[in-house]
Amino acid sequence: MADNKQIHGKNKNKQNRNPTKDHLFRKRQPQKPERGANVLYISTKTNIKAQLERCNKLINDNENEIIIYCLGAAVQRGTLLALQICEQQIAFNIHTNTLSTELIDDLEPAVDEADYEIQKRFNSALRIRVFSSNLLEIADTKDS
Repeated sequence: MADNKQIHGKNKNKQNRNPTKDHLFRKRQPQKPERGANVLYISTKTNIKAQLERCNKLINDNENEIIIYCLGAAVQRGTLLALQICEQQIAFNIHTNTLSTELIDDLEPAVDEADYEIQKRFNSALRIRVFSSNLLEIADTKDS
């Protein structure tokens, strides 16, 4: 006996990943879990050289920690940035966390008969913490 969820080989619960001619597909911006001067969000269009200069400026302004978020295809670029920081700043180390983030897409009606729909999907992300491992500097800042 066929499962009720499957009709003609298609799963009713699986959302439509490809919009039809009745809808316009719009991707929403992903949510940003942290904000601050030391938090960077890397995309595939990010200029790595500019972000590296920004990180060096933060380090020169006595920032002990830089957080780098990268999503999906930008994971390689974020990792490259973190490794370049550690190569230039010997006293810095890296700690990474992998996570999945929920992305929301809007399917806007292109014709009068279609309804507005929301599509949810997941994408892999990486949180890279670049931090100063010089314990003497950290102890001095806590005493102040």
